[in-house]
Amino acid sequence: MPFTHVIFDLDGTLLDTIQDLATAANLVCAKHGWPTFTVDEYKRKVGNGVPKLVERYMPAGLTAADPALYRQAIEEQRAFYQEHKRDTTAPYPGIPEALEALRAGGVHLGVLSNKDHGAVQPLVEEYFPAGLFEAAQGLTPAFAPKPDPAVTRALLAHLDADPASTLYVGDSDVDVFTGHNAGMRACGVAWGFRGRAELEAAGADFIAQTPADLVRIAFKA
Repeated sequence: MPFTHVIFDLDGTLLDTIQDLATAANLVCAKHGWPTFTVDEYKRKVGNGVPKLVERYMPAGLTAADPALYRQAIEEQRAFYQEHKRDTTAPYPGIPEALEALRAGGVHLGVLSNKDHGAVQPLVEEYFPAGLFEAAQGLTPAFAPKPDPAVTRALLAHLDADPASTLYVGDSDVDVFTGHNAGMRACGVAWGFRGRAELEAAGADFIAQTPADLVRIAFKA
């Protein structure tokens, strides 16, 4: 069955955001005198929302020992990222063309991210044409982060999408689990933050090496 809908992760899948995320995180770390990390190290820390990112870069045990400081660091991360989220961020090469090909073929598109919802919509609007995505959903207090299926099911309902004919696309094991937990097939993208080995180990139904591969998968699966 061809896919009628494709839902995308954002960071590491559609947009290369890792340098800007790392910049914001290291500004928080430097402010508090904590160790900083490389961009490659942050590729293993992002993907589960801001609170989990901060927990992963704060010194071990400090989140539990000083909850007020943890909450402060979360707000600082959000504030610094707001200032720097457009410094180097851009769509991955080939992504705009792949998205246009999917839409031209009648596929409905959506975005589902663990990035704060308040950051998702502005980035989607800035880097992609208006109306390309029928919905763009980020992390809100109303739902647990993905791969919990509740937020995914809500987006599927909003799009009037059947999970059996919807493909979820992302760059990490979280994304593979997100698709499977909601009854979708999952396509991993090898150009993202985590790489092919993690996607295969998580049980991805497909692996796209390039955005052009993704188009072929969507139309021929």
